[in-house]
Amino acid sequence: MRYIRKKKYFFKNICVDGGGFISGIIFHPLQKDLVYLRTDMGGAYKRIALNKKWTCITDMFGKDESFYNGVLSIALVEKNSSQIYMMCGKYTDKKSPFGRLYFSNDYGETWQWSPLPFKVGSNEKGRGMGERLAVNPHDSRILFAGSFHDGLWKSINSGKTWERIKNFPSKDINFLLFDRSQENLLFVAAADGSIYVSKDCGLQWKKIRNTQSGMAYRADISGDNIVYFTFNDSKGPWGIEHGEVWRYNVKIDGWEKLNVPEGDGGFAGIAVSPVNPDCLLVSTICRDDRDEIFLSCDRGKTFKPLLKNSIFKSFAPYTKTIKPHWISDIKINPHNPKNVIWTTGYGIWETYDVFAEKVTWYFNDMGIEETVAMQIISPPEGKIRLVSAMGDIDGFLHERFDRSPSKRHTPIKKTTLALDYAGLKPEFLVKAYNSGRPYGAYSKNGGRTWIDFKTSPSGILAGGVKSIAVSSDANAIVWSPENTNVCFSLDNGNLWNKSKGNVPTGYWVISEKVLPGIFYIYEGKKGKLWKSIDFGRSFYVVNSKLPGNKVKPGNDGMIDYEIKCVYNIANDIWLAAGYDGLFYSNDGGISFNKIRSVKEAYRIGFGRPEKKESYPMIFIWGRISNEEGFFMSGNLAKTWVRINDEKNKFGWIHCITGDPKVLGRCYLATEGRGILYGEME
Repeated sequence: MRYIRKKKYFFKNICVDGGGFISGIIFHPLQKDLVYLRTDMGGAYKRIALNKKWTCITDMFGKDESFYNGVLSIALVEKNSSQIYMMCGKYTDKKSPFGRLYFSNDYGETWQWSPLPFKVGSNEKGRGMGERLAVNPHDSRILFAGSFHDGLWKSINSGKTWERIKNFPSKDINFLLFDRSQENLLFVAAADGSIYVSKDCGLQWKKIRNTQSGMAYRADISGDNIVYFTFNDSKGPWGIEHGEVWRYNVKIDGWEKLNVPEGDGGFAGIAVSPVNPDCLLVSTICRDDRDEIFLSCDRGKTFKPLLKNSIFKSFAPYTKTIKPHWISDIKINPHNPKNVIWTTGYGIWETYDVFAEKVTWYFNDMGIEETVAMQIISPPEGKIRLVSAMGDIDGFLHERFDRSPSKRHTPIKKTTLALDYAGLKPEFLVKAYNSGRPYGAYSKNGGRTWIDFKTSPSGILAGGVKSIAVSSDANAIVWSPENTNVCFSLDNGNLWNKSKGNVPTGYWVISEKVLPGIFYIYEGKKGKLWKSIDFGRSFYVVNSKLPGNKVKPGNDGMIDYEIKCVYNIANDIWLAAGYDGLFYSNDGGISFNKIRSVKEAYRIGFGRPEKKESYPMIFIWGRISNEEGFFMSGNLAKTWVRINDEKNKFGWIHCITGDPKVLGRCYLATEGRGILYGEME
């Protein structure tokens, strides 16, 4: 086997723009227009100038670091704008690893990391609150970090080691905030409603509030020693029913409530003008009708709503179907107080003149691609290049890659995590979604319009992940949801029946793309391949000697094995078996041969062959010669070419597939970095 490193291959995002929750905005206080964004599961971004595209600064995180694409907090070094810290980790449950502190000296071009002594939950409740990581602006060696369950921590050596502050009473920290104008003055807000202040950089603490109106959500400090706080009755970003806005006078140790127009929901983002302490902005959160941003130019005596009278401009058509929500953060550019950015559950909005009589907001998300694309297909025939199934925003027909698509799946169903096409009739598609019965639909025109199934299998609670497949002739649909029996339909979802044979539930199902009526399910836990040859009516074990002891699929798609059928060759099946490698069958699963050159294989797909009579191009996400990456082979896995480098790994990959119509092109569906396509230069 020859393994060739190939440099003349590039990856670019397929444009959607935004598509996920931006949980925080961090402007550098001194370097003009340098701003960072953190996301709950899609890494972090930077922008170095107005009107420039955003750049992802975590694309070098691969499979083993994909858990740390969840960025809970970002902290910048005031006196050195090239330095940045990130506190990373997605979850704090028993199965999750401890968090990491990432550090860069070059604006996020390269990273080093050190372990944190606690777990980090960037995709848990409370992720839209203020920063839980802070650098002392007067001594950048000193860092503070707030955890969800293990209290407050301090480092005096730039995050290399940490010590818990034992005299700090609260375990669940909401945010930290240094006062840049006063040396060693630090505010810490806790989830129990307490707020503490230290005037000696964490040696001693004074409780300044134990509010009965909720917990502090975010805060900002004006130039005249006034601290503005938002309070809520819940961590959010959902489920907040009540909130208030208060200000605290540091000099007199006094509080005053601001009369921001209240309604259902609460308040989240708050920002004070860096040049005029009379001006501040406050965002609402979890308002049923529509969230709002209020502007005050008289120190909070009166407030003016901005959004209901604003103009919204976006090059992403899907944004017209979504109301601004989860406005967890709002920031004023410290070098241009007219320039304001605020976050939503699907991206950021920005204005260049917040004081205009009618404010214009721009969906400036170029370069931000945060969708979770669970499944993608590139049909071998027809005009459609790519169809996607995505969390939160359905999925799209991607007819052009350089602009946000105009065709979101309709009717809107939101989270859609399963998609398939009929091999001999590629205009016929099926999908499964999670928003409510019947949980599934079909399309006869390549996904341009969708028709809901008339019924759904008994006991189904959600559409499921990679749970649905259609036979090559479009005459049968097999559904393998997580919590009910594997079922089949012979009439486009009008009637569902249980498949016979005691086939296990909850495993991913695929269809043969050439021969009609054939389906496969790989039971990774026991190493069995189940097969149906009668349009899903029954399944039997065709092979029981495949690698086993694998985790059963859950509802997040985070398992590192799968099977795929080749789109144009009957009976050809490939098993990407994770740490057990890559296996190939050309007899419908009866026997498999191991591809010895591949050490590990997590995902596999197929594209156009180099010659008409050649085997389709094989693409894998895996490990060859101890290098994790994306590889392609044009000669039935005899030789491999690595097509990415160490700077472009893109975290966790849910799906890889080739393009049957374009030689050398592959597509990647990621966990929070959207969809990318790769091509030979």
